[in-house]
Amino acid sequence: MFDKSLLAGVTVLLVGFGTLAAADEFRVGAQAGIPDWSMDVEVSLLAVSASADPGVSPSAGLVAQYVTKTDEEVGNGFYVGVEAGFTSGSDAGTEELTLLGAQVEVETEISWVADVLWLAGFDLGEVSAFGGQLGDVSVFGLLGGSYAGGEVGVVIPSLDASGSDDAKHFGWKFGAGAEFDVSESVALQVRATYTLFEESTYRDQGVSIGIEPGAFEVRASLLYRFDAGDLFGRR
Repeated sequence: MFDKSLLAGVTVLLVGFGTLAAADEFRVGAQAGIPDWSMDVEVSLLAVSASADPGVSPSAGLVAQYVTKTDEEVGNGFYVGVEAGFTSGSDAGTEELTLLGAQVEVETEISWVADVLWLAGFDLGEVSAFGGQLGDVSVFGLLGGSYAGGEVGVVIPSLDASGSDDAKHFGWKFGAGAEFDVSESVALQVRATYTLFEESTYRDQGVSIGIEPGAFEVRASLLYRFDAGDLFGRR
């Protein structure tokens, strides 16, 4: 109940932020990442546990941000914002366990992730590096909630039996990144994040299996920026 209420509240803030704050920018765009998943697999009743490693697999999706700065007249300074994003992919791994004397193959998969995050950063202004100008650069940190949709398949070769069950995992995501101006209206963001998800229980073949995922990810987002005042009808 707590996790769903939290995400619902932050989503309301995402929608209503522009009507309550001194607006600066609304951004929409595409994002792609390379998440490195790990999954703890546990059958608590039998005290059996293992770790399934889906490894690295690309993901892609959409993202929207709302950002307001401390002073719109200043070229650099602090800013805060909110972000909603969605990515899809197929990150799967297989681990073998022994349950009641039988070999059991547990196949874990994460197929999609949805995020609602707070952003806070600082605009460094024009930055020079590698003998040239990088343009306007900012650094930021992020923190928020994440939902992941997953599936677990159970195969018992000795019984010629198989099946699957799906569930959702709530987790906390945190990380940091940098933003670079590509043009006056387009920005490129790169970030590194880690998400620790809560355990969810999957039930299949008469066995309850607890899965606790975690993911380190490097992600890039290409964003189109426009004046949020125009979006919300302010002048």
